[in-house]
Amino acid sequence: MKKILFLIIMLAACGICKAQMAQFQALYIYNFAKNIGWPAEDASKDLVITVIGDNDLAAELNKLSATKAIGNRKVVVKESATPNGIQKSDIVFLGEAKAGQIGSLISAQEGNKNLIVCGKKGMCSQGAGISFLSQGGKLMFEISNKNIAKRGLQVSQKLISLGTEVD
Repeated sequence: MKKILFLIIMLAACGICKAQMAQFQALYIYNFAKNIGWPAEDASKDLVITVIGDNDLAAELNKLSATKAIGNRKVVVKESATPNGIQKSDIVFLGEAKAGQIGSLISAQEGNKNLIVCGKKGMCSQGAGISFLSQGGKLMFEISNKNIAKRGLQVSQKLISLGTEVD
């Protein structure tokens, strides 16, 4: 009985940790969006964030988008099961469980001016602009100015200084 109770408590704690991680990642993504130089022609359009493979993050982003804009841009959150067929999107988030599809995502988004963010460490080496990592229980991120510039975007020095810059 004690083992079952302990297991239930541990599973509940893991669920809370996962939910908190999604909240933090959503806040980070909002701040990433504020520190990217978006094309001038998009200034009056909705800022579209597409999430692949992370329902918790999509839910948190939807909560934020109900109350917060990015500058004058309304935020619209979409979800996709795969990298293929994603329509116009300013930010594409690839969940950790789908990180193996980074090559397909990069290919599918070729020529699009968007920020690719991945939920797994080390994905900047495969083309992501930003990838999350957890270090010592803290959420951090790697950032590749080179990959972001390849996609036709500019990133603020402030954002670069807050992450770990990689090439």
